[in-house]
Amino acid sequence: MAEDEPLIAWMLEDALSGMGLEVVGPFATVAEASTCVLSEDPQLAVLDVDLADGAVYPLADALHKKNVPLIFHTANTDRVDLKGRYDGSRVVLKPSNVTLLQSVVEDACSRLRA
Repeated sequence: MAEDEPLIAWMLEDALSGMGLEVVGPFATVAEASTCVLSEDPQLAVLDVDLADGAVYPLADALHKKNVPLIFHTANTDRVDLKGRYDGSRVVLKPSNVTLLQSVVEDACSRLRA
C-alpha cells in the first residue's frame, strides 16, 4: 500500500487487515514502495497517485507489468486516465468510505481467485 497521508494510511491499513489481508506498507514515497514491493509478489496494490516524492506511475507501471491488480485510492484523477493507462485497474475517489474501498478490494481478490 502506498499512501503519504498518515491518517488515510492508517484507515487503509485497518480496513485491509480487517479483511484478513496481509498489508505491506504503508509507504509514503515511491522509492520506499518500489524497494519493498517490487522484490515481492503482491496479490494487489492500493496506491495513491501523488506520494511524498512524486507521482506513483513508475511503481504502477512495474506492478502492471507483473499483472498485479491496481486500485488507485486518490483525489487526483484529472491528470491521467488511470483506467485507460492501466487496463483492469479500479479508481476509488478520496474521500472514500471504508465500505466502498472494501468492496472494490474484495472484487479484485475474487477476480484473482477466478
